[in-house]
Order: sequence, then C-alpha cells, then structure tokens
Amino acid sequence: MKILLATKNQGKLKEIREIFQGSSFEIIGRDELPTETTQNMEIEETAQSFEGNALIKAIVLGEISGFVTLADDSGLCVEALNGAPGVNSARYSGGGDKENNLKLLGEMAGQSEEKRDAHYQCVVAIYDPTMKKAQTVFGRWDGRIALEMRGDKSFGYAPVFLPREFGYKVTTAELDNEEIIKINHRGQAFRQARKILEEKYS
Repeated sequence: MKILLATKNQGKLKEIREIFQGSSFEIIGRDELPTETTQNMEIEETAQSFEGNALIKAIVLGEISGFVTLADDSGLCVEALNGAPGVNSARYSGGGDKENNLKLLGEMAGQSEEKRDAHYQCVVAIYDPTMKKAQTVFGRWDGRIALEMRGDKSFGYAPVFLPREFGYKVTTAELDNEEIIKINHRGQAFRQARKILEEKYS
C-alpha cells in the first residue's frame, strides 16, 4: 500500500522511509505523484498551530492525490520567548537557517543556562481521502538553547539546540542522524503514525 508523505524534501523522505522499514507500506513523496501540477503546487500554511498546518497539508494533498497522506508540521518553542519562534520557525528571521539561528541567539543573549529551556514539537496528520477522516499524533523533544552555533550535521535550529538526553552538552548538529531519529520529535510522531496505519490497513 502506498502512503503519500507531503514533502519534496529528500532528506525527510529518507528519514521517514527508515521509520517505516519492514512495514507493508511504501512511502512516496510529492515528487513521485503523477501530475506535475500537484508536485509544484504551493500549499499555504495559514493556521496558527502545528496541528492546523499539518492538517491543511494532509487534507489538500490527500484529496488531490487519492492516497492516504501523512503531513507534518514542526518547530522550535523557547520558553523565555513565550513559545517563539513556534509555527514561524522556518520564517523567523525572513532569511535562511543561519539567519534564524543568529536571530534566536540574539534574542536569548544574557539569559542564564536555567532560562534557556526549549523544546521541539512535531504534529503528524494522517488523512484518508476515501473515509474523509483525519487524526493527529504528537512528538516533543526537550532541550536548551546553546550560547553559540556548533556542528554541521543537520539543518534548521540544530546548531543551537542542546538535547536533554545528551546532558545539554552537544548540539543536534553535532550528532549523527541515526542517533537523532531514535529520540527526536519527528521520530516520536511518525512511529505513532506507523502504528496507527498498521492497525488500520495491515
């Protein structure tokens, strides 16, 4: 059974395929859809929550493609910044990853180690277009914001995020992906999604 993952990001597609390895599902990305229109279509994420944006993507692409669709939305929430950058994580500075990280470090300047708590949140929406039903699952990864950027093994806010599991000593960008996916927010949520899909369709 083919399951559509609402992404064109090959890195994410590879990551999720690893989570589904050994299952009866074939995970396909948007680039593998038959219509060029669907592949290139921009979906506006207008909700003010991770759950809302994940549902928008899953329902829109599920309805168009006819496939059971998985879509995720995630971001970094910093307690001292009242949850920012949150749903605006990708657009926080108006620039790219480096600019986002520099802005975050600037906002956190002068904050003590104890006040640098943060967490990643991920919501995965599962939508079945034949049943017209959607449900969501959640993942959360706790850590702190580093004093400076370190590492180059990942993307996004990885160079400034210190996971709790590693004693706040290394950033996510200093860890191998195989270590990260076992514990991070996205891995948590997609493993729950796999379990739901296996119960429904296997």
